[in-house]
Amino acid sequence: MKWYNWILFPISLVYWIISSTRNLFFEIGVFKQNKFNIPIIGVGNITVGGTGKTPHSQYISQILQNNFKIAILSKGYGRKTKGFKYVNIDSNCDDVGDEPLQMKKNLPKEIVAVDHKRVNGVNKILKDHPELNCIIFDDAFQHRSVKIGYNILLCDYNNPIYKDWIMPVGLLRESKKGIKRADCVVISKCPENLSLEESNRIKKNLKFKKEVFFSKIRYDKIVSLNGNKTIEKTSLKKILLITGIANSNPIIEYLEKLNIQIKHLRYKDHFHYKKKDINRIIDNFRNENSEMIILTTEKDAQKMKKFGELSNFPVYYLKVSVDFMSNKDKFEEKIIKYVKAHS
Repeated sequence: MKWYNWILFPISLVYWIISSTRNLFFEIGVFKQNKFNIPIIGVGNITVGGTGKTPHSQYISQILQNNFKIAILSKGYGRKTKGFKYVNIDSNCDDVGDEPLQMKKNLPKEIVAVDHKRVNGVNKILKDHPELNCIIFDDAFQHRSVKIGYNILLCDYNNPIYKDWIMPVGLLRESKKGIKRADCVVISKCPENLSLEESNRIKKNLKFKKEVFFSKIRYDKIVSLNGNKTIEKTSLKKILLITGIANSNPIIEYLEKLNIQIKHLRYKDHFHYKKKDINRIIDNFRNENSEMIILTTEKDAQKMKKFGELSNFPVYYLKVSVDFMSNKDKFEEKIIKYVKAHS
């Protein structure tokens, strides 16, 4: 640890005691876990920051959508509303959150809803849609008021939990022992050239006795903000990159490999853009002499679409998805098998 972390260590100790006590109370029944007669898949992490929960939830939805009736339930982090809401194609981020809206647009036929209280959310969805076969929880590893049937824990390849510390010294939301609650672990954001030796080393360091899978980010199309146009990545020479996500480094590294010159405006995760922020983006774009585009993330694009002034500028977003490495078929088989067995 760095010297200043020793000052924060007592706070981490208190945080560890609180989180461990809370988990213990759920285990021994002091705190109630609600059980539902429907398969529930949870996708979450034990670290602060982006591990790819939303694209993995979307991936699982795509595995199931052809054979099962599913719903996705999210907290709707960053929204300005409370209570239960269904997410529609024409919803806005202030009402439902950026990531749920992103999922609804990518999965228009599926039920997507938000509720800070997961028990209430499940009850509402099942009341309105008794035909459902499965509910997917996006970001749910610490939400223990619902008994999750199949718990998927995501761990960022670039920030392994076995090297991390509990907040605020590190990024862990709870003790590393929380991994035991998972039914499988997915190491996300892996490099393309991940070797068998390295994957085995990661498994050994995790000390996880169940299945460990490995996934990677897949960068797809570059799409205009209104969705009517795409650009070939190879044609790009220079961009003004706008990000309001937890970790921009993977995107930057990917674009740099394409020999794209980047000017970067970085905002905090789930940032709520205001008119002054849009004006700053436009001013930065106008100050560039060479031809370029404004590029943002798919999550940020959901919030930028309401600013009509951007329609006069070449604003695009980079679509991303996830793909699994050599064990892709086994992961999909486990998901389908669980839902079939419990629906």
